[in-house]
Amino acid sequence: MWKQLMVAAAPVAAAGLYMWKEAFRNEVKETVIADHRFPEKAPLALFFISDIHKRLVHPSVVLKAAGRADAVIVGGDLCEGGVQSSRIHENIKRLSAIAPVYFIPGNNDYEVDFGQLAAIFSEWNVTVLKNQSVPLTDSIYLLGTDDLSKGKTDKAALFHGVPSAVYKIIASHNPAFIRIIEPEDSVAVMLSGHTHGGQIRLGRFGLYEKGGWKTVNGIHALVSNGYGTTGISLRLGARAETHLITICRPQQTI
Repeated sequence: MWKQLMVAAAPVAAAGLYMWKEAFRNEVKETVIADHRFPEKAPLALFFISDIHKRLVHPSVVLKAAGRADAVIVGGDLCEGGVQSSRIHENIKRLSAIAPVYFIPGNNDYEVDFGQLAAIFSEWNVTVLKNQSVPLTDSIYLLGTDDLSKGKTDKAALFHGVPSAVYKIIASHNPAFIRIIEPEDSVAVMLSGHTHGGQIRLGRFGLYEKGGWKTVNGIHALVSNGYGTTGISLRLGARAETHLITICRPQQTI
């Protein structure tokens, strides 16, 4: 009887172990965007990570990105309710070892006292973007939204003071913000997460579309599967990921 139960349980245990390993992968996906609109002679490299939630950023991720990225963008859900401030602090410390850090709020970040986050951000010189922008160079601006699902986005504030002719990169936790962008906004790149790629998928079916890159009305748009999980720490068909994104002119040396 016990032998039969063990034989029957073995596939379930194997599947559970596989999904756990998928949830705790430390992959840095590398993407090159060759864009004729890119204004700089030298390429720009961005490290993008979203949906960290309860995870601790693994040293191997830092090692792969350090010295290669010009900026780190945390695309929301750095944490969630119940995550210890010591873990948030350590994650920001590790990400700061890669490059200057820019933070865009996600829905789960509002489960944590923002005063607590502000103290950590101040210590590590993190730039918080809530419907705000910052120049990365004279001709490249990073625009960061507040969270859409919380009703906190403000497009007018987001674009306020951004010169029309600059190369615009938007970071928005919620990928649905792309529906608000119009052609005259001249956005070149949009980075988002939030959906976890469905987190657990059965073949091509999931609660959300699997993460990846698309071109939408001329915008190079990324929806990341994210790094952490919410609810159960399992993934299937939407493995954990981070991103090293290099933007350059066509035929530009990288």
